[in-house]
Amino acid sequence: MSASVPFRRRAAFLDFDGTLAQNGVIPRAHTEAVLRAREAGHAVLLSTGRPASIVAADVAELFDGMVTSAGAHIRLGQEQLRDVRFPAALARRTVEALESHGAHYALEAHEALWCSPRSAERLEERRAEIRAPRDGERGRGFADILSAIEVTEQLTEVSFAKIAVWSAPVGIERIAAEIGEAVGALPNSISEDGRGSGELHLAEVDKADGLRLVAERLGLGIHDTVAIGDGPNDLGMLRAAGTAVAILGSRDEVLAAADEVVPGPAGHGVVTAFERLGML
Repeated sequence: MSASVPFRRRAAFLDFDGTLAQNGVIPRAHTEAVLRAREAGHAVLLSTGRPASIVAADVAELFDGMVTSAGAHIRLGQEQLRDVRFPAALARRTVEALESHGAHYALEAHEALWCSPRSAERLEERRAEIRAPRDGERGRGFADILSAIEVTEQLTEVSFAKIAVWSAPVGIERIAAEIGEAVGALPNSISEDGRGSGELHLAEVDKADGLRLVAERLGLGIHDTVAIGDGPNDLGMLRAAGTAVAILGSRDEVLAAADEVVPGPAGHGVVTAFERLGML
């Protein structure tokens, strides 16, 4: 950046799966871009549908903070700004609906990924997908999910922020409709099939909540925020941000919300975005 151009501090919010990372692993170029942007004086936060429990420690330490569980849990530095869970009665109704359909699912909280024994066993079957990170990469892929699992028979008693459903005999939208309008449904990245997989979340919670709350706490205007994402759960923050960046190949509605389009993790799109915005 030219010395004649006044410094403009920004807060960037990066989606994880499909944006920053591929299959749960961050390429070295993205790690270096995040560190360089922070060294230049910008705030960089992870903004993911994942709960904090499945964000590896070496990934979390890259950032100034994290918006996890798609906006339900927000941390800036060591300060917790938000922790929203399903109310107890709604949580019980949701678990009962999933059990009635024989779904395989996990209840997501920042402290653990809660599973029934049969759902945990189904996840364990995917252990063969794990590979060792290469030099400079961060995150352990599916191993980060497996390491967060806590098994319990009492899922109706668990406190959680969101649910990942990766196998059900009916569509995720139908399950959400049975539970009620307080719960929304979206596609997710921990899936075994198309129609019967996705995320169940509190309809009132969105990644955009984290963007606005963190920007306010940092004393930045919305025009100084940047959101980068590729999925349906990124739409809120893309539409809320001062500058929205979508990943090439995203759904049409995601691309339509973007001011810029960059490649995915294999093409080091976060580097491209930060360079275009003068953040490096």
